Amino acid sequence: MKRNALYKKIRCHALVVLFVSPFISFVTTLSDTVKDTIPPVIYTDLKSVMVTDTNLFFSGEAFDDGGVAQLFVNQHPLEIRAGKHVFFNHLLTLNEGENTVLVKAVDRGGNEMQLSPVKITKKTFDLPETDSRYTVALLPIKTVAGQSIPTEAIYSLFIKAFDEKPKRFHFVERDLARLEEILREQKISNTSIVSPDTAIKLGKIVAADGIFVGTADEDANGISITLRLIDTETARIRASARVYDEDKSITNLEWLIYGLSLKIKRQFPMVQGNVTRVSDGGFYVDAGSAKGIEVGMKLLLFREIREGNFVVKEPLDAVARVVRVQPRTAFVEICGECPTQVKKKDLAITK
Repeated sequence: MKRNALYKKIRCHALVVLFVSPFISFVTTLSDTVKDTIPPVIYTDLKSVMVTDTNLFFSGEAFDDGGVAQLFVNQHPLEIRAGKHVFFNHLLTLNEGENTVLVKAVDRGGNEMQLSPVKITKKTFDLPETDSRYTVALLPIKTVAGQSIPTEAIYSLFIKAFDEKPKRFHFVERDLARLEEILREQKISNTSIVSPDTAIKLGKIVAADGIFVGTADEDANGISITLRLIDTETARIRASARVYDEDKSITNLEWLIYGLSLKIKRQFPMVQGNVTRVSDGGFYVDAGSAKGIEVGMKLLLFREIREGNFVVKEPLDAVARVVRVQPRTAFVEICGECPTQVKKKDLAITK
């Protein structure tokens, strides 16, 4: 009896194996034949804009469940560490005129995703000599506890980066110790620096049009640096940018901060145009949102005067603020000066 029962059990198990084995083989074969057809996802902070700098710096991220294998900018491969989530920064040298930037990601299955082309216009023009450039102060960099990189080093790298030509800003105070003393005297901490009232108050103290507020957040994986430009008259955030990288070496940090300065300048571009029409209370210029002009920006005014074989740009004693913007034009009001001194064809340059 026991022998017969054992025989039946073995026979039953054999039948189960014979029945299940083809199904397992089918599932294995099916999984081998199913291919990943979903392309990666890419995000960048690139937008079409006109710039005066020779270099363009931008950042991005790429995602893919199967793993991002390669990244390309204008068909040139970037050095990355392949993975499901990839961060990247890139410095691109621009040619004069229109430049097209193409970003593409490829996953391990060979699927590709290419973003729509972004047009960057590089335009160089001679800036008139003036002490009225947009004035700024860089406040002490806020860091998290346990930061291994000295804040003084980061501060110095920021000043150096913004000194690169063409200079967009004029720093009214570069002495970190002096700024820290002002903050102590005014009983201002890093946590309250970004408030509108504080920004306006500090602007008056240091005679700055704008205040730079920076944060460095470092952990075991990398370092993230954020910089914001706050207008001290309106307390509006005029520009904001961030960079992140796993490499925390001083050499790479210098490169990142230089890139961060380019991002800020890209959002607060140096633009020039000509007065096309003077009207009651203001005037129109032939530069608008397509060139980066925004409501609230200030313009300096110049008049071209011929002296023999030379043409000089003579500054007018007036500053104007943009109040309305169209893609190709802007309406501007004089700040505290009579607009009758402005004439058609006068030159207007962002402060």
